[in-house]
Amino acid sequence: MKFRMIAALALVVLSALPAYADGARDVLRGFGNVEGTLLKKVTFVDGKGVNDILLTHTGMYPGRAMDSDETSNSDLYAYGYVTDGGVPRPVWQMHDLVKDCEASAEAEFSPDSPVITDLDENGLSEVWLTYYVGCRGDVSPIGMKILMYEGGRKYALRGETFVHADGMDMGGRYKADPSFATANERFRLFADQLWEKNKRQ
Repeated sequence: MKFRMIAALALVVLSALPAYADGARDVLRGFGNVEGTLLKKVTFVDGKGVNDILLTHTGMYPGRAMDSDETSNSDLYAYGYVTDGGVPRPVWQMHDLVKDCEASAEAEFSPDSPVITDLDENGLSEVWLTYYVGCRGDVSPIGMKILMYEGGRKYALRGETFVHADGMDMGGRYKADPSFATANERFRLFADQLWEKNKRQ
């Protein structure tokens, strides 16, 4: 099945650029309090107007000390805005994290995030985010989520990545939120395809 994708008008990728640096400050001007380091900014137009999606992260940073070992944390953020009357208005926000990991805290978006679609062809975009969160100490699966926002409504798949190691298949399973049960069937079909595409991290 073919899915309609909304073309991004502008795409700014800023790898490892601190949020207080001049470049990031210029990009984020007018968006209020945005946490973390800017990874990507995507701008597109749909029936709601001009939309901006911001993806940010903290990277790994020290957590609290446990016994004689120091733990690690990592946070992910995503923000959705619609510009109305020249002023960006927040529509949705996502925050997920790994806290006090005794190995390596990992929180990162898939390279293709965000994916912008209009699967129900109503002129209003759907924004898809795929990301990974977990405490990484070996080659075992890690937590994986796919979130989709249509306006202020959220849909989600939650599970873990797929890993093949030592001749064994591990992970790859996921569960859909009940919100998909009453949604357009194209949403769930696309979500399943996106999971298959990204489950091998």
